[in-house]
Amino acid sequence: MPPLDSERVFVDLLFRASKKYASWDPEVAVHVGDYGRITQGRAGWAFWRKRQGIFVKEGNIYTDGHAEKCEIPAPVEHGADSDSEGQTWITSKNATQVELDAGISGQTPIFAECQVTAAYKFNSGRGAVLVMDNDTISTIEHPGKLRRLLDDESMRNLVVVSEVHRCSSYARLLTLEGGATVALGLSVKTPVATVAEGNVDARWVRSSNAGNFKSKVNKSGKREFYPLFRLVSLREDAVTTGLRGELDEEPPLPDAEPPWGEVEEHREINHEDEAEAVTNGDTSPSKRKSFWLPYFSSRK
Repeated sequence: MPPLDSERVFVDLLFRASKKYASWDPEVAVHVGDYGRITQGRAGWAFWRKRQGIFVKEGNIYTDGHAEKCEIPAPVEHGADSDSEGQTWITSKNATQVELDAGISGQTPIFAECQVTAAYKFNSGRGAVLVMDNDTISTIEHPGKLRRLLDDESMRNLVVVSEVHRCSSYARLLTLEGGATVALGLSVKTPVATVAEGNVDARWVRSSNAGNFKSKVNKSGKREFYPLFRLVSLREDAVTTGLRGELDEEPPLPDAEPPWGEVEEHREINHEDEAEAVTNGDTSPSKRKSFWLPYFSSRK
């Protein structure tokens, strides 16, 4: 079996845990109401090299008039006006949260300065972690109303973004195989000269250099990153499960699944790909304008 692309493994691990898609490039804006298609790739020789699972945006139901025509309410953002701060952690199913022991702190002294820390042990194979700081969630209050889009033939068989997480900083990590224990932390310092402006000197740190890591911090505190979102499928024959809301309401559309079956093994590694570790110093997202899709979740 050929080695799996790190992007696909990360997306798959977090989707299986949360039913939401993790963006490989959270700098690319995603909005509730965006619609488009998920690329399926091509069959044939070297099929694993084809780019599967990329969400290609074709429009937005609120700017294109579809929402008004179908009487779909505007999205509501939760948490934007809250004074409380915190982090949302999402990990793959093989993760167990553990105490940050003295050994890890000794190897990485900067953890003593971190205001936010968490450590996870991955039982087997590869593991994934996504942490979002000061995030909000935009969603449609009655998601079943998106089902009305099925009456528009031009929207059939598309996918729609129904929920988006937006944050001011994030970190994502895909570990190598081998049951690793990894700690992540957010080191925050407030420079005296910029206190009045509200700027802070912050960066995400990790206890190991192994794996694929990327993090960004908006020093102004503005929520300009979009690391996680939900896609639903506009298919007439789709069956929804886990209905929410009142029983007499229109049932929500089903989650859109990645175009591959559940990946049973994430242990085969493309070592050339893993040689690249992206850190805070790299401020440029991928050049492509489309992005990969993908629960253990804890709010601290």
